[in-house]
Amino acid sequence: MKLTARRNPQLDNDYIDIQYRELTPAINKIFEICNESGTVLLCEKDDSTHKVDVNDVLYIEWVDNRSCIYTRDDVYTVASSLTQLEESLNNKHFIRISKMALVNIYKIRSVSNGLNFRLNAEMMNGEKITINRHYRGALLNAIDELANNKESK
Repeated sequence: MKLTARRNPQLDNDYIDIQYRELTPAINKIFEICNESGTVLLCEKDDSTHKVDVNDVLYIEWVDNRSCIYTRDDVYTVASSLTQLEESLNNKHFIRISKMALVNIYKIRSVSNGLNFRLNAEMMNGEKITINRHYRGALLNAIDELANNKESK
């Protein structure tokens, strides 16, 4: 597979042109990644509404009957339930890690064993979160799948 990328500051919008001889799993993955970008959540912070790209979200936590959206630098809230967000973010690299939280697996820097079969995850911003033991297997499987996809490229 040949890849050509050129920076063009005169463009009004970024675009990607994909040409392929046969639709393969690797090409499908490229389509998935391209479709994921641009997905935004309408969130609130300081009495104003903000668009937050899902690729910037580290994790989402249910606190005081609201979903808190954590990014590298900010915390936003959204009125949607965690279940509603999980359904809308289906296939967008988010996985449930407890009854009260979802995590973006692309934003995990490292994972280590914790107490009582839990896992501790360090996020890209250095923050540490806990993965409940009931969700441990699903998270490890998702990370393995992600690693296998990277190795096959």
